[in-house]
Amino acid sequence: MNLREIDRLVAEHVMGWEPVYDDGDLISFVTEFGILFFSDDDEREWSPTIDIADAWQVVEKLNEDDFDFQVWREKGKYNVEFSKDFFYLYGFAESETAPLAICLAALKAVGVEVEVIEQ
Repeated sequence: MNLREIDRLVAEHVMGWEPVYDDGDLISFVTEFGILFFSDDDEREWSPTIDIADAWQVVEKLNEDDFDFQVWREKGKYNVEFSKDFFYLYGFAESETAPLAICLAALKAVGVEVEVIEQ
């Protein structure tokens, strides 16, 4: 799965946004931040897999849903976990970048498993 597809899954399953337009090449979502667009040519207004500010919005959304967040760097990779009550782990992921690790762990926390094939 490529980064654009992961961004879309995060938008739908973590952030709770519904697509209002999808022609296969261009997708738009109405969000609390306004209308956001994703397109196949990698022009994205919101990209939590790449942009740490957008990834932090994902963290904040899960914090609102009572998830605890931890991030650490080990052996050149970022490790991220989302848990509840400090004991029950819902999502863990590691990646070369913090934003991608956040997105993958967030998706696991809401029950969506993905495999990255392109970074």
